[in-house]
Amino acid sequence: MAGRRFRGSATGTSQRDLPGALLGTTHTTGRTEQTAADARRDEQTVESPGGFGVSFANLRERERRADEQTAAETERDEDASEGMGAAERRAARKKERQLGGTFEDHPHLLAVKPRERYVFHSDYFRIDSHYACVLGFFHDDGARDDFAAFWGINRIPTGLPEDVTVVVLEQVRRMGEKWIEERIKTAEKLDRLEEGEQAQSGTMTSRRKAAKVSDDMEIVAGEIQDGASYLHVHHRLLVKAPSLEVLDDAVERIRRLYIDRFGTLTVAAYPGEQRQELTNLFGKNERKRGKGFHFTSVEFAGSHSLVTNGLNDPAGEYVGYMVGDVNNSAVLFDVNAYDHHVVVADNGVNPVLDRAHVPDMWGSKISQAALLSNARTVHIILDGARLDNLGPRLDGLTARLDMNSGDINMFEMFGPQEDELGIFPAHLEKVVLMAEQAYETTDQDRSIIRGALKETLTQFYIDKAMWARNAKHNRDRLRVVGVPHTQVPRLQDIVTYFDTQYRALANSTARDDEALHAYNILRLVFKDLLDNNGDLFNTHTSDEIDGVADARRVLYDFSRLLKRGKGVAMAQLVNVIGFAVDNLGLGDTVIVHGADNIDDRVKGYLGEQFGHLFLRGGRVAYLYNDVDRMLADSAFNRFDAADWTVLGPMRDATVTEYQRQLHQDIPPDLERLVTTRGENLAYLRRGHTNVVFHMDLALGVNPARADRRAQLIGAGRRKQRERKQSSAVVEAKGDIAEERAQRVAQNGAEARLRAEQAKPMRRAGRQGRVQGRSGQGEGRGSGR
Repeated sequence: MAGRRFRGSATGTSQRDLPGALLGTTHTTGRTEQTAADARRDEQTVESPGGFGVSFANLRERERRADEQTAAETERDEDASEGMGAAERRAARKKERQLGGTFEDHPHLLAVKPRERYVFHSDYFRIDSHYACVLGFFHDDGARDDFAAFWGINRIPTGLPEDVTVVVLEQVRRMGEKWIEERIKTAEKLDRLEEGEQAQSGTMTSRRKAAKVSDDMEIVAGEIQDGASYLHVHHRLLVKAPSLEVLDDAVERIRRLYIDRFGTLTVAAYPGEQRQELTNLFGKNERKRGKGFHFTSVEFAGSHSLVTNGLNDPAGEYVGYMVGDVNNSAVLFDVNAYDHHVVVADNGVNPVLDRAHVPDMWGSKISQAALLSNARTVHIILDGARLDNLGPRLDGLTARLDMNSGDINMFEMFGPQEDELGIFPAHLEKVVLMAEQAYETTDQDRSIIRGALKETLTQFYIDKAMWARNAKHNRDRLRVVGVPHTQVPRLQDIVTYFDTQYRALANSTARDDEALHAYNILRLVFKDLLDNNGDLFNTHTSDEIDGVADARRVLYDFSRLLKRGKGVAMAQLVNVIGFAVDNLGLGDTVIVHGADNIDDRVKGYLGEQFGHLFLRGGRVAYLYNDVDRMLADSAFNRFDAADWTVLGPMRDATVTEYQRQLHQDIPPDLERLVTTRGENLAYLRRGHTNVVFHMDLALGVNPARADRRAQLIGAGRRKQRERKQSSAVVEAKGDIAEERAQRVAQNGAEARLRAEQAKPMRRAGRQGRVQGRSGQGEGRGSGR
């Protein structure tokens, strides 16, 4: 009936408010359908300014008819209810509500109605194709718990199948002061009576239970006097599983789990009470089955479920999901959120990416994040990392330099011209360090060899017109930087200096044996570099180096040099590192792949170069393929001061050394996780945040995504070809039409020309015929 609450509707929607599709239906409430005339009148709509297609006159007419119908139905209902008693009227209204319609009549109600009804059994219920149950908590009142702090988190079950859902519900009610006072007085009286009764006839078990209750009452009274509240708490577990067998197995696992975690607490379903349990799941505590539990607010604070939420950086990207905690949250990590340096160490390899080292995968991720922030990156590759397999090639942004081909002359200097006075002594230190990689000096001869080499190098550059004595006052004579590559002297030029000096000392009457020994060593070292590694060190700087300053990403690959010898690779690293970091500034990053391959003798020099980079706002990422080597190299990488570190699985001894160097202990659960192997786990430490997660790095090399990109590119190219072909067809048709039009125009012009030429001939013919006819006339006239 219009204006009344719609019968059979769970939402209480009136018929006037129902969708338009339901307004014209007939129900047993006495409402009649629209007549055909009314329908025809309603169909004659006038387009309104708002575009709804219904005139105001029709709307008013509909409202008037609805009011008249409502009044008529109300009058009929009043007439029908006359003479009925109260019980009869109630029965009539109930019957009328039952006849008001079903769910099938109203699709909008079917959308929110379950496909099947809840079917309740003794200790579980079924909803659609799933099975569920509500479990209550049961505690041994006579037991002493001694739960640890934040014991409530252990109520959340773990280790269940992925298709099993468990919801822990906790409902708390704060009791009033009057209720507390009454209960305390009653409890104190009963306590005294119980104490006397237990002293006379109690057993050992009953006396222990009574003593425990007495102790609890004393603690509760003291905490309430100190300002604590008294709480009534009900706990429930709602467990859902895809089958009854899985549900039974999940409940049994939860029961055993609670016994292991608490010992005095278990869970079970109330037999035959599943309907009431589900109905009162969010009801008041008084309506729930069981007496529940009572806590003071001090005691209840220890039950707080303290769980972590993973890592949710505002600009983070997905790198995996948490493990070892209640929440398996996604880890959204902002890899580029660091200012100084970071450290990655992992012994693992990725078999899918051709056994790539896991730290190299992080190096690719760090580089991509920096490039997206418009920063520059330099990769120092010492472990054979193939970055083209670990991310997009980025050919338009990348400069690749193979250090096995000797692209940089070891005697050429780089930098701004205004810094040439500081560049020259730094360059001498670099050449000295390179020489020491070929010959390991002792403490006794190191200073002599260094002095002899620097003296020879200085004279060498003076002779080549690149340096001058008293350089500060002879700046116009210096040619330290900006010299054309082909004009810079090479290794072969300086070898003769050591030979000449050695012979001079050997033939001198006042011979200095230490100097002679030093020059003999230098002569042999540089001759060995020339003879055996001349392709690396006796070369001019390649012209490709000039374009490095404009590249956003530069790759220096030293991997093949390690096969020649570590000393040769370190010498070339020393030769290049200054040039590699010289052009970097704020936010730019140097990524060292295989940092555990760096020799101890060059770490001091690298540290100095990185120190200059840090002063300019640059950053460094140290990537180690062994966690133990990273810890042993802590003086160089300073992992304890890193902005963040990512470590792979560790041995027990490694964890001990890690804690010793950090000067802090890690929790036992975390120690168990970081020693777990074979599960692709990573341990992230950033400040006070410690997260263990299953690693899932997105590097832009997913084959499925690559295939999809190839399909999209292919489809785009096909469409482009089709457009070109269609345009070519249209153009050809246009050319044909144009040719046809030209031929028609040409034929028309020729026809007009022929017509013009034919006009005099026709006029001449007509004149001849006229003259002939006139001559005939004259002949006939003269004959008559």
